[in-house]
Amino acid sequence: MTDVTQQRSLRELVGPVGAAYQQRALPPGWVWALLSLTLLAACLAALPAIAATALLASAVVVHWPRRNQAQWMGWRVFGLAVLALAAWGPDVLALWFEHGLALVLMALAGTSVLAYVHQSRQMARQLQCAADAMDDGQLMALLPADAAQMARQWREGDDRHAPELAVVMHLAVMHAALAPRCQRRMLAG
Repeated sequence: MTDVTQQRSLRELVGPVGAAYQQRALPPGWVWALLSLTLLAACLAALPAIAATALLASAVVVHWPRRNQAQWMGWRVFGLAVLALAAWGPDVLALWFEHGLALVLMALAGTSVLAYVHQSRQMARQLQCAADAMDDGQLMALLPADAAQMARQWREGDDRHAPELAVVMHLAVMHAALAPRCQRRMLAG
């Protein structure tokens, strides 16, 4: 049996949980660049077109993690409909109303993006702090029996299952860090 002081720490397998969460929660750089170029191009058009583009860009950012699922964009659809009515509807609506509405919707879109990015960064920080606070005993307790056996073997120098074990460790730590938050949500609503 190997001396305990020579065993590796399971914390080496956990990795950057917070950064991985943020990578999944926020769009990659190329999407941000594409959205920026689209907004820049929209700036050459009228104010309602800029607002509509800002609403669509905010929907892309906020709904990025669930992009493969059908999503209801909520208030953004309503905002687009009101913008369309103001821009192409009857002349009853004054031009100042159209521009004021566009400015309000752009402010809402920008605020929603900033709030979502801030919330994602906060969550990433919380996940990383929770992961950093766990010791080997706590990490081992998170694992199912098969993974715990692989973890013991890895600690003793067996690297055969290291990639799989790293994924399991990562997911187990994320689950443990998010579980209290999910329980509070279930109790609240």
